[in-house]
Amino acid sequence: MEDECELAFRNSGKIYNANTPENHTIVFSTVEDFKAGMSILAVCAMMFPAVKIYAFQLMTNHIHLVIGGDERRIMEFFEYYSERLQKYFSSRRNLSAFKLSLFPINDLSYLRNAIVYVNRNGFVVNNDVTPFSYPWGSSPYFFQSLAVRYHKETGKPIGTVQLRALIHSRACDIFKNMKVVDGYISPLEFCDVVTAESFFRDAKQYFYLISRKVESYSEIAKSIGEAVYYNDNDLYTAAVKIARDNFGSANLRTLPSAAKLELAKRLHYDYNASAKQLQRLISVDADLLAAIL
Repeated sequence: MEDECELAFRNSGKIYNANTPENHTIVFSTVEDFKAGMSILAVCAMMFPAVKIYAFQLMTNHIHLVIGGDERRIMEFFEYYSERLQKYFSSRRNLSAFKLSLFPINDLSYLRNAIVYVNRNGFVVNNDVTPFSYPWGSSPYFFQSLAVRYHKETGKPIGTVQLRALIHSRACDIFKNMKVVDGYISPLEFCDVVTAESFFRDAKQYFYLISRKVESYSEIAKSIGEAVYYNDNDLYTAAVKIARDNFGSANLRTLPSAAKLELAKRLHYDYNASAKQLQRLISVDADLLAAIL
């Protein structure tokens, strides 16, 4: 099974982990903005068939992609996407700094971690979703046969009028039959989830990586220059492992004071844990935290 995954990776050509700056001003502020962003991305992806999207998520002020193809064509695709977004927003947004950075993916392990990192991004900052339900990306469709069937069976063609109103161009009329579900073009129309799934041995491996392998998220974030933020559950998982490996106990609250302080430093500098998160997790005095962080 691992050999088959390696073969799928080798046969896919160049693949990149890609993102726009996380310190950009707000781009998508409403549900309607997100729906437009999804549909415009769909049409732009279809305009560049040599570019393959394997995973993506739209965040309020940036976008994440695992994307394949020639670097020049990828940049042309994203420039077109940015231009179409600017047309949609008109003077309501300034997207001059909405630029894509590409980071080559050179091995299967990194590819898996990158896909997982992208697919759980919305979950990290939104307490109302899981890594499988954030709507503005590819995550709801990985190893989710019911969601895939729902989109395929309920989708309706976007139509010429709606397409032109969205894209502000007649050049995309050929995509008038792309299926709309819940008010936006279905990601299954342009995101190659089937191939992306083939990079994993099975659904069990994907679930393990997206729910348990916390350390890899930090590695991916550092590799793309992004400050990753973990929710309390992720930090707790990491803290327990560090405490067990280094201090011989998985009970965070009963650790000696020196061990708690060392653990707090590790979580803060390696996992970007805030002072309030550290207080909740391991009951370290606020004054002590202020002195060491």
